[in-house]
Amino acid sequence: MTFAVVANLDDLEVGDTMLVDELSEPICLIRLADDDVRAIHNTCTHQQQPLHEGTLQDDDTLVCAAHASRYDLTTGEAVGPFACGPIPVYACKIEDDAIWVDLDQQLNDAPIPRPPAPGTRGER
Repeated sequence: MTFAVVANLDDLEVGDTMLVDELSEPICLIRLADDDVRAIHNTCTHQQQPLHEGTLQDDDTLVCAAHASRYDLTTGEAVGPFACGPIPVYACKIEDDAIWVDLDQQLNDAPIPRPPAPGTRGER
């Protein structure tokens, strides 16, 4: 895969999040500033809750709405309680007011979060 247009910059206000579900993995876009948008996997590593429902913090972390797991939006590292490891961060750019994401350019080595296998308790 290569970069794909996933949204227009006008669709995302500074401080807001957006779900992108047209790609092979669900992505959460977060607009940090006028010309700074981040793309992370939309699935929390704690209990696989959707991260686009979370809240951007002043330190450029995103807090999951379900149980307050927190992720650094640059590195993907879990920086708060409950999270069970880092979240994938993807290459993201802005060109002519279009937001582009490339899932093949993961910027860290975090595994893709997946729900527990059927028949397991889902504990990590």
